[in-house]
Amino acid sequence: MIQRIQTVYLFLSSFLSFFIYKYTFKLLESTIISKSHFFLISSIILFFIIFLYKKRSLQSLVCLLLIISNLVVFLFVTYYFLNKIYLDSVYTIPFLIIVKKFLIVLARRSITRDEKLIRSIDRLR
Repeated sequence: MIQRIQTVYLFLSSFLSFFIYKYTFKLLESTIISKSHFFLISSIILFFIIFLYKKRSLQSLVCLLLIISNLVVFLFVTYYFLNKIYLDSVYTIPFLIIVKKFLIVLARRSITRDEKLIRSIDRLR
């Protein structure tokens, strides 16, 4: 579990999501993102899918769903920050969301690579 690179990507993404949650909770307090605690839930999901290392297809599916949801949240947060003009957060929070999304994409790519490797080994038996 620990020796896999996607574990590192998922852990960093979980940490980053929790950091975004703590950093933006006051800034986004009137929006639906803050009321739904999206970043906290995302952090918890990312942390728990690390332990689903035997179910790679489920890990890959959850990563894909998180990529799509992060894209929607990125668009919403960017639109909100540009309209409210929080100059210190206009660049920081969307950038952190992009980094988080990139880490999830890397994790999903590593998971699918592992799945292909396992399938190819099963064919050889």
